[in-house]
Amino acid sequence: MNRLETLFSQLQILELKYQKIEEHAINTFNIFSILRKADDEVHLHSRFLYELLNPQGSHQQGDRFLKLFIREIGIELPHNDIKIYKEKLNIDLLILSKPKAIIIENKIHTHDHSHQLSHYLEKVKNLGYKEENINLIYLTLFDEVPREKAIRDKVINITYHEHIRTWLSASIKEVALLPTLRETLVQYLNLINRLTHQTHHKGFTLEVKEFLLQENHLQTALNISDAIIEAKIDIQLNFWKTLIRNLQEHYPFEFTNYYGDKNIQKSVNKYYKKQKNRKEYGYEYQVDENLYFFIEIKNNIYYGFYFPDKNQIKEEQMERLNRIKASWEDGNYWKYPNKQLNFEKFNTPNVLDLINPEQREKDIKIISDEIIDLIQQYQGVLVC
Repeated sequence: MNRLETLFSQLQILELKYQKIEEHAINTFNIFSILRKADDEVHLHSRFLYELLNPQGSHQQGDRFLKLFIREIGIELPHNDIKIYKEKLNIDLLILSKPKAIIIENKIHTHDHSHQLSHYLEKVKNLGYKEENINLIYLTLFDEVPREKAIRDKVINITYHEHIRTWLSASIKEVALLPTLRETLVQYLNLINRLTHQTHHKGFTLEVKEFLLQENHLQTALNISDAIIEAKIDIQLNFWKTLIRNLQEHYPFEFTNYYGDKNIQKSVNKYYKKQKNRKEYGYEYQVDENLYFFIEIKNNIYYGFYFPDKNQIKEEQMERLNRIKASWEDGNYWKYPNKQLNFEKFNTPNVLDLINPEQREKDIKIISDEIIDLIQQYQGVLVC
């Protein structure tokens, strides 16, 4: 057995071991996932974060959790006369002190809509706060940036994957001697781990590390890193090629890239090989005057309708869009596929299923059929 075969054989054994541990963890009772959908950002996550951060919360820990949170996200907040609000001025979470204010916009599988963050900033300024004393926090699962480009340099991006998990771990240590509160936080952390695909036991990482440090296995692993990137490129490219083949049988979709790349090959290469200017590309089709249907990628694939010129929207167009039967995200006319595809993390079963040609054809046909149906609904086409 050569060195590469040894590497994969040992890693497969470790993977199987921790899959069994993970299966047990997933089947463990979790009150949060029982009472609400795991990704319910309003009624579950914003509500629970508000309760923890609120010094007057029922946890009876004063500002202990708030101090840990402020330290984790790296900003300063005077600890005098602090007030925390949920859905005040339509803001998910608003923390007010003198003279500082913190706006927290909580996004799980959704994005900010038109000028949303700028409007929130103006609303807090109208309360008497200077802009330089307002921190605008954009909380997402995996470091997604706001769609509102003009506000990006004013935003602090934090994630459930990193900041919330670290903060919860620190909070659990703080209340180690309070079993009810401690176990509540542990259950919420477990839920966050599932949402951010961190359910593998920490022991898996430690065992893999120890293995890689033996007999120069690390060098072997490093030698295949370029091949892994190329494999990711091929899988995403195959997704786009299959999707556009299906769509162009019905509508003349064309390639689009915000940063000016000329074809899908260059865009997918940049997605995995460059850190900047690598997202916001896909295909689009002009459905109507000033109205396009797009399929685009950031971390996930998503698609829907958009108006290039917000000032030229016709009432009839809005009426047609409102008649479409679809579960739109965040009140806008776009959505994720039912089987979400995260090409950034690339470690979910949904993406890995695309390796198999038969499964890829099946999954992409479901997406293309839905896209065609949405366009036909807008056009008033009767589908039998």
